[in-house]
Amino acid sequence: MTILQRLKREAIDGAKWRGHDMTRFKTTEKYLETSPKKIVCLSTCRVCGGYVQVDTRPAPNGIDIGGDAVALNCPIKNDGTD
Repeated sequence: MTILQRLKREAIDGAKWRGHDMTRFKTTEKYLETSPKKIVCLSTCRVCGGYVQVDTRPAPNGIDIGGDAVALNCPIKNDGTD
């Protein structure tokens, strides 16, 4: 399993735990000329629009998995009307 695959799996698992229904990841940035390779991917919640982003090579003060879908519960899906 590559770093990117591991990050995507952890991000989706975290978002699902928060009640989000996430789309497939889309690559938003690729820096293949740099050494080592950096790839940034984004997925959004189909219900509320929350997002999760993964970064294979974050800055020294950055994070590899971030976004409101892994930080907050889905406000629409978890509104108590289920």
